[in-house]
Amino acid sequence: MPLIALLDLLVAIFLMNHVRETGRPQYWYAIILAIPFIGSLAYVCFELIPDLGNTRRGQKVTQGLKDIIAPDRDFHRLHDDAKSRDSVEAKQKLAEECERKGMWKDAIALYHAAAQGVYTSDPGLLTGLARSLLGNGSAQTALATLEKLREAHPNLDSQEAHLIYARCLEDLGRTAEARAEYDNLAGYYIGLEARTRYAMLLDKTGAPDKARQLFESVVKAESARGIVLSEADRNWLRVAKSNV
Repeated sequence: MPLIALLDLLVAIFLMNHVRETGRPQYWYAIILAIPFIGSLAYVCFELIPDLGNTRRGQKVTQGLKDIIAPDRDFHRLHDDAKSRDSVEAKQKLAEECERKGMWKDAIALYHAAAQGVYTSDPGLLTGLARSLLGNGSAQTALATLEKLREAHPNLDSQEAHLIYARCLEDLGRTAEARAEYDNLAGYYIGLEARTRYAMLLDKTGAPDKARQLFESVVKAESARGIVLSEADRNWLRVAKSNV
């Protein structure tokens, strides 16, 4: 028996014993045996890693591996949940997953379906709807949605809604207004997206020196004491580094 095949068999035996001892679902026996290497890897990703490290880093690794092995796993789970429960919360979670996958039209439909009755003016739903409309290329409709949000909640201070508003203005070519919004956001937005977008707009509209200063401030944020960067922040950090 080739060494690799023997190694796979030994790993499979170890994992199946783990399935038995920990009371995991029995379908794992079939997966581990039927799909050499991949079956064992799937068990490690979906069952072992979450147990070994229930930390933020562990969750990131697990999610990344899930995306590689079963990219639609979360989508199907949330889709089934929304179909069976038919709740606002389930629809919102599925809409957010659709956003993550760039399924803007599906996200829009879900937000519309969720924002009914007493939830018509829900801040989270309207913000998600505006974000999805912008992602789908409907900046003007997204602006109207944000206006509805402002009218319903005049005292609401949402940095996410303000960022979407600035992006809408930029998308519609209202550059001066967009720059003013980004300039305000850059001072208090938690995360790197607002500053990086502002720098990109400045660079595009003839203010390269100020844009470079902003890009450099984003890059320096990586080494700031106590900072914790999200995956989205790291993506914007890469954008900033490529422009310095």
